[in-house]
Amino acid sequence: MALDELQQPNIGTPDFARGKASGGRKICAILATVGFGLFWIAGLFVVASLVNGAALHWSMPLLCAVGLAVGIYGRRRVECG
Repeated sequence: MALDELQQPNIGTPDFARGKASGGRKICAILATVGFGLFWIAGLFVVASLVNGAALHWSMPLLCAVGLAVGIYGRRRVECG
């Protein structure tokens, strides 16, 4: 891909001007960000406890699964509308 193709200005109407960026989509985007953040942080604690050999609290795998589910749900709502 040439540099000229990357530096072309945006052509067309942006999503917010067409009315596609509604309040519900913004909330779902925030929900996806928080869900995936929870997934990665809880997953880090799960991996750290498995590598270190420490006791694993029951809430970390649960938070990891809940964060992944919320993140996927929010992402699908943003993509599909």
